[in-house]
Amino acid sequence: MKTLTEIIDLYGSDKNLSNYTPKYEEVFEPIRNEKFSMLEIGIGTIIPGVQSSMVNTSVPNYKPGASLRSWQEYFKNAMIYGGDIQFDTQFEEDRIKTFLFDSTSKFECDVALEDMKFKIIIDDGLHTAEAQISTFNNLYERVENGGYYVIEDINQPAIREYIYNIFGYENVYTSQPGNLIIIFKN
Repeated sequence: MKTLTEIIDLYGSDKNLSNYTPKYEEVFEPIRNEKFSMLEIGIGTIIPGVQSSMVNTSVPNYKPGASLRSWQEYFKNAMIYGGDIQFDTQFEEDRIKTFLFDSTSKFECDVALEDMKFKIIIDDGLHTAEAQISTFNNLYERVENGGYYVIEDINQPAIREYIYNIFGYENVYTSQPGNLIIIFKN
């Protein structure tokens, strides 16, 4: 069975470059074979010049949905969903479905996702504190009890402070140098 690191290298996601994979393997290995749904915000556009474009990144031959395909292989029994605002990120494959919506808009989240709940939500969308806080406020209620809410690529201390004020330091995993937060919902 392949490790998550091997799978991510295979599909070309940037999660290994960001050094998130070891923590993901530690946290998610116990639920790897469970049946559940997960959602990742930010599928990875390749439209040049738009915010968060994967064009000219350190991932050669990048194709939108690399993370979704990685999760699909890692979680053999899970349904994988993705959300993004760019049209080139939209596709469907076996156990993968994508939605076109802005995660910073509660209305768009509710229209796209209806009453869906998820075991895991990963915010890898727009990496500003304002967008990450809005996305959290719009999606956290959709995490099942016993599930995880993850925020990647934290570039400003405001998002960490916001999360700590809600959950306390002891209930939130923060990587060093602090660019990844994992919240366990119990």
